[in-house]
Amino acid sequence: MAERTATAEPILSDDQVASYRENGYLVLPDVLSAPELAGVRAAADALDEERLSRGGAERTVAIHDVIFLQEAFMAAARHPALIGASVQLIGENLHLIQARVHWKPIAKGEGAVAWHQDYPFHPLTNYDVLAVTFLLDDTSVQNGALQAIPGSHKRGPMNHHDTDGKFVGRCTNADDYASDVANGNLYDLVGPAGSMTIHHGNLLHYTHPNHSDTPRRALVYQIAAGDAALLGGNFFKVWPVYLHGSDPEVARFEDGSIQRLPQPFRNQGGLDS
Repeated sequence: MAERTATAEPILSDDQVASYRENGYLVLPDVLSAPELAGVRAAADALDEERLSRGGAERTVAIHDVIFLQEAFMAAARHPALIGASVQLIGENLHLIQARVHWKPIAKGEGAVAWHQDYPFHPLTNYDVLAVTFLLDDTSVQNGALQAIPGSHKRGPMNHHDTDGKFVGRCTNADDYASDVANGNLYDLVGPAGSMTIHHGNLLHYTHPNHSDTPRRALVYQIAAGDAALLGGNFFKVWPVYLHGSDPEVARFEDGSIQRLPQPFRNQGGLDS
């Protein structure tokens, strides 16, 4: 499903690109128009029964591969702002590797997510991977915004395994973030509903618990450069989707070396995805 979109229009200023390179994140307010925001909110509402069946009244729930469940989520994935910014940051070939909706429950003090990076969940041959998020509700510290450590993406991937070698989905060495927390080297990615945030796959981040009586919903796309080949983790059903450009059929490594691939990844053995 490698579909080429129209030529991407740059939306980030030089200062914004430089800020992303330095800090590892951007917050772009009011990207979605009122009709676009209403459309993705309605699409999220359509999944509410599934959310509740997964315990979403008490805990944070994520539903994956949502572009195949509601057309509004596919339209948002191809939003000109998402495409334009992503091309500026990681190149012409934009490979969609995850598409999910997160719901943070209306439950006071619930829904915190421990310090982690996204990259260790789906390690790739290079670090050109973004999380692009549309805020579906006004987002504040009070209702569970994401908090980041500026510049932490430059430190590379960190350990997310316990002493038995089991992947646990969080940083297992508190020294990776403790001094930043103690010194206040922190930034909260807050904004009104309809805003778009971008953060680097190696950015250390945490999400606050929800201490409010309002929800916090987020539509999240994980996007990799086309030459970032997956080394481990989960293949989601969105894997064949290119939001812009096409599969270059090469793997680029962090040292700049290139390995040509025999063919795109494909399911020839009848495995369920």
